[in-house]
Amino acid sequence: MQSHASRHVVSDFLKDLHPDLSEPFPKGVISDEVAEAHGRRAIPKLIAVLALPELPDDVRAHALRILNGLLSTQEHKTNAVAEGAAAPLCRLVAESRDTEVRRLSCNALASLAQVMAGRRSIVSVGGLAVLTDALQTTPEQAAGALKSFAASNDGNALLNEVRSSVVPALVELMQQPADPAFTLAACENAAATLEGITRTDLGVLAALDAGVPACLVALAGRGLNGDLKFESRLMDLLQLVATCLEQICHHAQGKAAAREAEAHKILAELLGLQHRETVKHAAAALMGLAVEKESKVNVMLFAGVQLVRLMRGKDTELANNARDAVAAASEHLEARRTAEMLLGMVCFTPLGCPSLFPPEKWPT
Repeated sequence: MQSHASRHVVSDFLKDLHPDLSEPFPKGVISDEVAEAHGRRAIPKLIAVLALPELPDDVRAHALRILNGLLSTQEHKTNAVAEGAAAPLCRLVAESRDTEVRRLSCNALASLAQVMAGRRSIVSVGGLAVLTDALQTTPEQAAGALKSFAASNDGNALLNEVRSSVVPALVELMQQPADPAFTLAACENAAATLEGITRTDLGVLAALDAGVPACLVALAGRGLNGDLKFESRLMDLLQLVATCLEQICHHAQGKAAAREAEAHKILAELLGLQHRETVKHAAAALMGLAVEKESKVNVMLFAGVQLVRLMRGKDTELANNARDAVAAASEHLEARRTAEMLLGMVCFTPLGCPSLFPPEKWPT
């Protein structure tokens, strides 16, 4: 039987299987294509895309997300620095109107600032001034980038060169009321940056000029009794506050500033927390504060009960800090009387709570 049907051709060639019969690959590189290139080309490709002046914000954000994902190793960070990533990233932080682009750019700068070459490259293109200005527009991410600087000695040295502008901006950030932009994480990053800056004498002086002690006392008050009380990472913030106050209280000029800010009151409250590192730094801060004549009575009056409790505890380091604070304060006659009374009268319940009544008078 003869068939008049059309002939059926079967082919396994790509040109017959693929419906698009045009050229499958472009002859040159697509300059604005966002893609993770293979091998060594991955970082340079994304940086070249980010450097393009005319690029939609959503495409920039997509490229930044891929770049941040790649900046997880020392090799990629060093490669990005060598390819000049700091300049386009700083330009995006300073000029972009898109909030997401600015946030992702700050995150990328924070990653670069974790290596020495990255910190130097950011400074060379004026990145510290850009990040300082960004503390009011993208506070959490910009403070996170400055925190990366403060985590190293050379980074602290670079921050100290611009401390007159950075420290007041950090204080202004921490004084902002809590809202979706000025979060606890933003305050924590700012406090971590100040903790690094106040490790040096010049940093402490800059902090005193900007009113850091009063700012830290107010911030801790918000955490203990205010709008930040129920935040999940509150203890990390309070530990940084206690560490900053410790470094300030051990400075000759910082003692008076801490006393004027009534830091002894907030430090006494920190001693009652169930967080060892915060208690350790708070006790060390009171030890430095008690050296000043005008603060000896206040230290024993507000923190005496908690210091005696720590002295009688099993933690040797905490006991030593508390003992030194009490010993320094007891150089004043009135403070010594208070210390003697507390050492003779204070008892502690099985839960560790201080009580002026002996065990036989505790309620059953």
